[in-house]
Amino acid sequence: MTAIPPDSTHPRRLLTLLAEDTHIGEPDATDAEGFLTVADRFACDRGITMNHVRRLALAAHGLAFVRRVRAHEYPPELDRALYDEVGAELFAGVGKLLDAYCADRAHTVNDTEVLLLTLHFEAALQEESPGPGHGV
Repeated sequence: MTAIPPDSTHPRRLLTLLAEDTHIGEPDATDAEGFLTVADRFACDRGITMNHVRRLALAAHGLAFVRRVRAHEYPPELDRALYDEVGAELFAGVGKLLDAYCADRAHTVNDTEVLLLTLHFEAALQEESPGPGHGV
């Protein structure tokens, strides 16, 4: 089984679903689609399966993220305890993903932005893990 999302959750389809609740102009859609494509590849390369609900949440975050990048804005600081909820390796990988995305956009991401995105991947990983009593 691969982590490649089914055609029904292609980045443009996810953005269409989001557009039912919020205005998404063409610059937003283009940037968010590019970001989501890179995020999909990141998840696939690490064997992280993102179900439709997780991908829709990621699309909403991705849209907000690309808007912040374009406006050179940053999310507010989060409780430092949240950093304990994600793996250091995953956090570092997401940091590299965001740095690469922002490199040609004259924007530097902060740890809060990295954490927010990392939480999406971490949640997907937690869903993949069997709960108590599901031993091998």
